[in-house]
Amino acid sequence: MSDRDETAFSNPAIRRVFEEELLVNEATDTVAGLLASLGISQKELAKRLSVSPGRVSQVLSGAENLTLKSLGALGWALGVRFDLTPSPMADRKGTPATDDPPPPAWLNRLRPEAAFSFETVSLPPAGKISVKPSLRVVNGEVRAA
Repeated sequence: MSDRDETAFSNPAIRRVFEEELLVNEATDTVAGLLASLGISQKELAKRLSVSPGRVSQVLSGAENLTLKSLGALGWALGVRFDLTPSPMADRKGTPATDDPPPPAWLNRLRPEAAFSFETVSLPPAGKISVKPSLRVVNGEVRAA
């Protein structure tokens, strides 16, 4: 990670936007991947959910907020269950938890398939991260894009 990236991630506003966008992208990419793998169109998913195809498009683009209830409904419509499993951050700079004690050891047991130590995980280079901009930081303030 470059010094510039490290400085940006130590800024709480930038770090929060990054973490939120990372989670949104992971969820929307997973749903889009499921649709592609199962051969289900957005129109068919909309029918299963009793919503408009436009609503499905908004959710998958990240333009519409994906709540836990809507994620549960998407899972139901696709015959899958989404699990919420917290993972300790490798680097908590720029978060309110920077000076907190280490995360509890039981978090590691929630992901038995994890083949790495959380201490060795680092963020990917900034140029390798795909972020769908729904939020941006302007003069240190987070705003909708």
